[in-house]
Amino acid sequence: MSQHVVVVGRGLAGAIVAWKFAERGCRISWWGDGEPGASRVAAGMYNPVSFRRVVEVWNASAHVANLRSTLQAMEEAFGLQGALMHDVPVVKVFANDAYRQTWNERWATDHGVTQWADRGQSAEVLEITSLNAPHGVGKVHAAGWVDVPALLDAMEAHVAAHHTLVDRAWRVHDGLPDGADVVVDCRGVGAVKELSEVGLKVNPNHGDVLTLSTEAGALQTQGHNVNNGKWLLPMRQQNGRQWWRLGATYSWDRPTPAPHAPAAQALKDHMADAFHEGAGHAWDKAQVEAHQAGLRPASPDRRPMVGPWPGQPEGVLMLNGLGTRGVLVGPAAAEALVNYWLDDAPISPEIRPDRFKSVRTRFPD
Repeated sequence: MSQHVVVVGRGLAGAIVAWKFAERGCRISWWGDGEPGASRVAAGMYNPVSFRRVVEVWNASAHVANLRSTLQAMEEAFGLQGALMHDVPVVKVFANDAYRQTWNERWATDHGVTQWADRGQSAEVLEITSLNAPHGVGKVHAAGWVDVPALLDAMEAHVAAHHTLVDRAWRVHDGLPDGADVVVDCRGVGAVKELSEVGLKVNPNHGDVLTLSTEAGALQTQGHNVNNGKWLLPMRQQNGRQWWRLGATYSWDRPTPAPHAPAAQALKDHMADAFHEGAGHAWDKAQVEAHQAGLRPASPDRRPMVGPWPGQPEGVLMLNGLGTRGVLVGPAAAEALVNYWLDDAPISPEIRPDRFKSVRTRFPD
């Protein structure tokens, strides 16, 4: 008899966990309380390179492989081939010659990051004619974005048709729902207070994101996502205009998901530095079509929290703390949780909730 799995939280984490359990033949009840989540705001970008230190992100190869296989399977199941995952390379605008030197030194040492990126070069070589990049750019070819709102809509429709979609809240003291074999808490920032009581810190990170449009062809990035500390992602052309997503802000002191009005101009001003004078005039005329914000659930070490809910009986699990790299790390994290529950496979100490001393102090066993 298949297991009955209750997944709580209708954001990205909950969607991937529900999908992974369903793939293994489990019956799914997907619960949600209707509260807005960051997943429907995020641009859904994935990038295996950390630009701050020019290194691979943690477990990049495994995460990229799992992301691709998971999204391809979901696209096929939902009849959305090519509509959810989009390969879009990133060009990192070098801030100075020292950064360019650090970037290029990775090839001298055959660093792992070189499998994902190219040596520094001029923007002109890439025919990106709008950029003001006197120190050059670095291209990450193994990057892109996932249409997370479309994924969530498709997953909700799938669960409603083949499993059970439930509009209902859950808190950890509710325990294992009646008739369920396991419950997985994927509430993100909705679980912050309860997690703090067992020594787990999930930091709500406020992020603003803009949707803008410019005249078609006015800004030429050759389909690249431009990063100069912020990012500008090309989306689609519509009615003679090019649509973009621009983000994101990072704030630890804004407790609600409401957009922060000054952030819109701050984001536009920051990205303006990436364009030369002629393109800058076109950028000045960009229209803000939408201003959204959300609270990302970030763990102290930027790795997800995956496994048994501390202090709870068997069958109460969690996946939280996906932070800004949720699209990239979420599929592998969800798979680790599913394999733990169904196959008794160990979860890596790198992502278990009890990796934190504050948890082990409260629950020494």
